[in-house]
Amino acid sequence: MTQNQPMHDTILPTEVSRMELTRSQELIRQLKEIKTKNEITYPRIMERMEKNGKFVSLTTLRRVFADGSELNADSFNYENTLLPIAEALLNVEDLPTPADSPYAKEIDGLKAVIHVQNEEIARLHEMKEHLESRITFLLEQIEKKDRRMDEKDETIRRLMDKLL
Repeated sequence: MTQNQPMHDTILPTEVSRMELTRSQELIRQLKEIKTKNEITYPRIMERMEKNGKFVSLTTLRRVFADGSELNADSFNYENTLLPIAEALLNVEDLPTPADSPYAKEIDGLKAVIHVQNEEIARLHEMKEHLESRITFLLEQIEKKDRRMDEKDETIRRLMDKLL
């Protein structure tokens, strides 16, 4: 092994940030393509983000879709800015995935995963409602038993007072 060869494959922090920048640049490019192709307005994107429980300001949204914004991709937080916008655009069943996109299969797969997760969330929500109603019922039963025990204790106390 020569002195210039690394001992093992490692990714340096600068390489990670370059990879993230490339990922951000590619995502911005795809978002612009989807927005333009489907003629989606800013208010519609904001509405979809709100429906997903996410928020990105209108100013930031306009900056993301501005000409040349890919070149400033490092100024956008990937998780808090770009992903909510992507979810708003990609989480909708009626948006077609461009067949020529290198990520078409990945996007379709992610849509399927999101669909399954949404079904699971709905199932868990129903289960939660059922369990909450069961808990309410049981708490009412406990309260009734507590009242009966208090009444019995009071009766026992009165009888003891009479005996003594």
